[in-house]
Amino acid sequence: MKDVHDLLTAANPITEADLGDTATSPRAQALLRHILTEPKPARPRTRSPRARAIRWAVPLAAAAVAGVVLWTVLARDTIPAQPQVTSGSAHAVLMAAAEEAETTTRTGRFWHARGEAVQTLYRDHHGHRYGLLASSPTESWYPADRRDGIGVFGQAPPGVTLKPVTAADAVAYRADGSPQPNENAAAGIQVPDLPNGPDLAGEMIYEGDPARLPTDPVRMRLAILKWMGDHDDMPAHPDAFLFREGAKLLDAGGPPRTPSLRAAVYRMLAGLPGVRDLGQVRDPLGRPALGVAMTERTSAHGTLDWQLLIQPSSDTIMATRAVVLRHGAKNPRATPGSIEYLELWRTAGWTDTRPERPLPGATRR
Repeated sequence: MKDVHDLLTAANPITEADLGDTATSPRAQALLRHILTEPKPARPRTRSPRARAIRWAVPLAAAAVAGVVLWTVLARDTIPAQPQVTSGSAHAVLMAAAEEAETTTRTGRFWHARGEAVQTLYRDHHGHRYGLLASSPTESWYPADRRDGIGVFGQAPPGVTLKPVTAADAVAYRADGSPQPNENAAAGIQVPDLPNGPDLAGEMIYEGDPARLPTDPVRMRLAILKWMGDHDDMPAHPDAFLFREGAKLLDAGGPPRTPSLRAAVYRMLAGLPGVRDLGQVRDPLGRPALGVAMTERTSAHGTLDWQLLIQPSSDTIMATRAVVLRHGAKNPRATPGSIEYLELWRTAGWTDTRPERPLPGATRR
């Protein structure tokens, strides 16, 4: 199997012909102008202490013609009106994944996933400046029966590995002594903890109980945003936030969700304005995938394109990655088209094979 890092560029649907090293192609410039000039939605400063109802106000005939249904959320003043997309190629891909999710059944005692999380690090040490891909193998086990213990997720052996991003980075890395992860306080590469999946973009995280979310996609969207508002953490860009948090709920390395919840999350994603179809692509391991994406402007990491790569004829997300469209404060040397973060799953599924060691709290083998 090929090295995942050697396939990152080839797997990126934003090609060199589209972006180039300096993003000078007409398509790249048009894309960046559209993203960077999009007005930031105003955030109301007042809040209503009482929850109200959702009101639908678009005739079905108009929805059939326009392909869009607009619905207004009146639950809190801080929750902006939410348009609902009902057509388009990205919508079709995600709705198909929802149908697959509804027919998925459990076929083993344990949900087991093995993958890899990759971060890009930028280092300036004794005049040597270079970028590194820090890769961490990951593994998760979640039992279907509580008697088999509780689920675990963590880094797997052999630990973090480093690889220069470009040939020039490799030269500077060697000149710096090729320091290894956490080698020592003075010269070693200090690798930060892995981001919580798509939460790389900021500190806003939905921490409510997924099992309590409604399985109607419209009500699910409202419930997540209401939870954020109730905790004084309403995102400035709700659609991008919902895209990232929805991806986290569907993460192959996380706790398995019920078929109805997974289907509802996919349908919620399908209705988000701004979700785009990437068509048929290859994941970083060269496997065929269907891609959808959402762009997000952040202060820390600039403008990112969040991409979900879905296994064809399945509801499994094979990879989630953040592609840089424009750098930010924390990645000033990132170039358009580079990978800021990647979460890749090599295998994921139900199995009767037990982990080598019993899971914490297991009462049977």
